[in-house]
Amino acid sequence: MKKQILLIINLSIAAVFALNVYAGYAAEGSILQISLDETIKRALATSEELKIKEREIDRAQGVYRETRSGILPHISAELSWSHNLDYPDSAASSYSDHEFNSGVSASQILWSFGKIAYAVNSAKKTVEASRFNREAGRQEIIYTAKLSYYSSLLARNALSITEKSYANVLENKKLLGDRSYGGRSSKYEIIRMNAEVASRIPTVNEARTQFDSATETLRKIIDVDLESKIELSGDFQGKYDDFKFETLVAVMNEYEPSLQSFSKAIESAEEKVKSRHASFLPTLSAFASWSYRGGSNEHPFLNGNELDNYSLAGFKVSIPIWEGGEKQAQLTQSKADKEIAVLKKKQLGKNLLLELKKAYLVYKQYKENLKANIDAVNLAEESFKQTQEMFASGQVTLTDLNDAELLLTNQRLNKEATLFNINITLAEIEKLIAGQYDEQRTDKKS
Repeated sequence: MKKQILLIINLSIAAVFALNVYAGYAAEGSILQISLDETIKRALATSEELKIKEREIDRAQGVYRETRSGILPHISAELSWSHNLDYPDSAASSYSDHEFNSGVSASQILWSFGKIAYAVNSAKKTVEASRFNREAGRQEIIYTAKLSYYSSLLARNALSITEKSYANVLENKKLLGDRSYGGRSSKYEIIRMNAEVASRIPTVNEARTQFDSATETLRKIIDVDLESKIELSGDFQGKYDDFKFETLVAVMNEYEPSLQSFSKAIESAEEKVKSRHASFLPTLSAFASWSYRGGSNEHPFLNGNELDNYSLAGFKVSIPIWEGGEKQAQLTQSKADKEIAVLKKKQLGKNLLLELKKAYLVYKQYKENLKANIDAVNLAEESFKQTQEMFASGQVTLTDLNDAELLLTNQRLNKEATLFNINITLAEIEKLIAGQYDEQRTDKKS
């Protein structure tokens, strides 16, 4: 019986140990597959800047509701009890020792020549401007996510190319060894070949470090824990669309969120100026109140026969005559705010147009470069293969072989750099047009 118990205990311990080891391997080997779309999605979900923009929208909506309350009825209730400790005999007819008052009052602005209505419109435009500000922040986050993802892709592909280069050099060394058996290689060539092999190791290590660094930057942007290993899915696309610059400009002017935000800011400032002008004019309002009150010199808490109903209703006209120049100063500020918004939008429009023009020209250039890069890589691959064959038969030197391999590696790296640059430039164009490019629709509208 004791042996059976010991056997069960030992098996249990072994099972627990095996599960722990398996869990450790599972945790260590967890891999997170990240595509470009997933990168953007995670970056948007974890961005503190975007959350700040959302809170700014909430704040603007609060200001709008506060301003809008001015056109709605204001109703208040009041309840008071007082004990008058001392008052002169001459006021005995107006005061009692104990007084009670309860009631409800209401007021409603009837006409203010648009002072409140314009202010409400101004606040509403500010809410719309804050929404466009949020969209501008969203586009910036998307661009940053693309930049980080493409940087990681470039670093990954560069590492792969340098590893292939190292493998090619090892293959070249093997060819040299095969030649040495035939007595056609000198000691100098062997030393030179070993030097070529050794020189590739730091290059591979540096590429690996660049990839690790780019991956850590991507990890921060998408907020992934340090224990998870990131693996990029996908690659640079091979085909890129053509753009019409005039269409890009039209789409940017219509959809770029920063420009739209300034447009709403200008409209808000215009409404604010109108409200300031209206503040110089009279305000007509209605009011009404009902109260149940009374007083007693005998009872601290009044009886029903000591309390009476009072009610009133009426109209009030408020006419500003002189307030020390306050309204004039407010009007001056509002006009200045409007002019500032107009100038800032004009300034931003010029800067964005310049950025779009530069990105468009660079995009076209890189598209042309990509065609040449592809041809260069294909020719370099063919040249390297032929050089290897010729080296094996003794028709070319070791220097020719190493030069052919280095040419192939450089052309592959140049192609990846062009792909990176063209995708980054494309991401910048998409940011400037808020991802709204539709050539057929825009041509129809124009």
